[in-house]
Amino acid sequence: MLKKLILSLLIIIIMLSAGCANRKEVDELGIINLTAIDRDPKTNKYEMGVQLISPQGTMSEQGTQQQVWTIAATGDTLMKAAKNLRSRVPKKLVWFHSNIIVIGEELAKEGIDKTIDFFASNPEIRYNSWVLVYKGRLGELFKMAPRFENSLAQAMEGIIDNREEWSSFYTINLKDMLIRLANPHYDVIAGMMTDYVPKLPTEGTYEQENLVSSLDPDEKQILALSAMGVFKNGKLKGWFNQGDTMGYLWVTGKMKRGTIVVPVKKNDKDRSMSVDFLTASSKLKPVLKKGKLSMELKIKTDVEISEKVSKFDLTKNENVKKAEKLIAEKIKEKIKGALKKAQKEYKADIFGYSVVVNRRYPKEWEEKYKDKWDEIYPNIVTNIDVEVTIKRLGMLSNPIVE
Repeated sequence: MLKKLILSLLIIIIMLSAGCANRKEVDELGIINLTAIDRDPKTNKYEMGVQLISPQGTMSEQGTQQQVWTIAATGDTLMKAAKNLRSRVPKKLVWFHSNIIVIGEELAKEGIDKTIDFFASNPEIRYNSWVLVYKGRLGELFKMAPRFENSLAQAMEGIIDNREEWSSFYTINLKDMLIRLANPHYDVIAGMMTDYVPKLPTEGTYEQENLVSSLDPDEKQILALSAMGVFKNGKLKGWFNQGDTMGYLWVTGKMKRGTIVVPVKKNDKDRSMSVDFLTASSKLKPVLKKGKLSMELKIKTDVEISEKVSKFDLTKNENVKKAEKLIAEKIKEKIKGALKKAQKEYKADIFGYSVVVNRRYPKEWEEKYKDKWDEIYPNIVTNIDVEVTIKRLGMLSNPIVE
């Protein structure tokens, strides 16, 4: 009995000692949750900035207190910049909780192949980390005030999680970007990160406002994730706006939910209806007929009229049919805008046309299309068929006030 008691006491002492040791180890870590990379055009050096969290080791009613730090360093290579970070913080930097990678516009235009390879080679980096392009300089990024969260990374992740609700933003993770970069004919995209100065006071807690308290009110920037950057051969060629991004989602079958505003009368925003997508499906199929390659895109969506700002009686069947046609045309407009910009302006196959052609016509791909894809792709015609069914009319068939 005495032996068992002694053994139990030894186990408890060992567990308590291990717990204290682990606690000390955690306190010594600088846990990175956001990494930003850019190139300084003046010095031609790589710039690397990180935002990290570090437990303070004190407890409150909300739990362990955390510090949010921002540090930056430069180097002739990405690895050198990463090493130089360690000379600026008294913590052991670790990336295993990093979910956000931000690439500056300058570096994105130069090419992202080396940058993506750098992150993919780091065993601490998660392959499901989101990759964003910042429309601006790296130094401006960390001036932003996070909204409702303690750090920029948390704010970004929250907005990314909401992307399916509004369908005007899309980004890609590290794994999928690697897959695309490995295919010379399948171009990549990345979510666009930018900022703006709000007309109203910045939302957030007192602690968050302290992060930018030294800035003039006209310089207190707010994070915005919207639309996306378009790449060709790994280099940033330009931007998709929100409408183009919605068109991209329809073509690639990534549309889940979202809202569009459809004028009841052409170009008359004062007479319009808000339309929510309840279900959405897309089917893209290449067609080879008489030696000519084209695409067929079939879309089906069930919608709800969530708001109507016009005298348009949807209790009448003929008006319901008219509304369905108007919605279908609006969806086509978004798709055509995205196709035109990608094919004619950027000549970037971000839709994966090469992938579906290779899958359906492997012989023709190898013999006729593979080596001339950059010439063929911009001229491919896409025939679009959109089927819209209004399932719900919202709470009102007619507005109370006209």
